[in-house]
Amino acid sequence: MIRLSVTDLESYRYWKDSDDDFDVLLTRLRGEEPPGQNMLASRAFHKLLETTKEGDEFFATTIDGYRFDFAIDDAVARPVCCELKAEVPIATPSGPVTLVGKVDGLTGLVVNDYKLTERFEAERYTDSLQWRAYLMMFSARYFVYDVFVCRYDPDRVYVNDYHRLSFCAYPGMAEDVTRAVVELAAIVAQHVPQKVAA
Repeated sequence: MIRLSVTDLESYRYWKDSDDDFDVLLTRLRGEEPPGQNMLASRAFHKLLETTKEGDEFFATTIDGYRFDFAIDDAVARPVCCELKAEVPIATPSGPVTLVGKVDGLTGLVVNDYKLTERFEAERYTDSLQWRAYLMMFSARYFVYDVFVCRYDPDRVYVNDYHRLSFCAYPGMAEDVTRAVVELAAIVAQHVPQKVAA
C-alpha cells in the first residue's frame, strides 16, 4: 500500500513543470525539506482562520509567534465545515494507493482552500492538481481559493489584499488525477520506500 498526499501530488506536478533535478522531488517526497519562514507563517495563518467565524472581522492578532495585521475590507465567507480529511483508494500498476488530503473548508458542493502569498498570480493555480484532487475526493462541484496577499517582516505579516479564485469540476477530471497518481506511485515505489507499507 502506497500512501500519497495531495501535497505530494502537487509537488510532483510542480516538479514536472520546473527545471529542478529529480533529487529535489525526492527530497520533498521524503519530507526532508525544512519549512521556510513563509511556510511557518502560512501555518499560523491557517490556524488563525480556523478560529474565526462567519461575520468576524479581522484584527491584529498574534499566533504561533507571528503577528498578523490586516488592511482588507472584503468579507470572507467561512465554510460550514472546516478541516475535513479524506482518504481515497486508487488502483495503480505499482500497487494500491491511498490518496489522502485535508481541505480547509467545505460547504455543500464547494471546497475552500486558504492561501497566503506575496503576489497574486491566478495562472499559478490554474494548472494545480490540488483543486482537481479535492473536488474528486469530496465529490464536490466547485473549488474556491481564498487568496490573501501579504508582505512579510521577520515576525509580522501585513495582509493587504484578498482575492477569490474559483474552479469547477469537469468531465475527465478524475482521470487526470488518477493519471498523476499512477505516475507518482511508480516513482515512490522505486525511490521513497517510507511511503510504502507492507
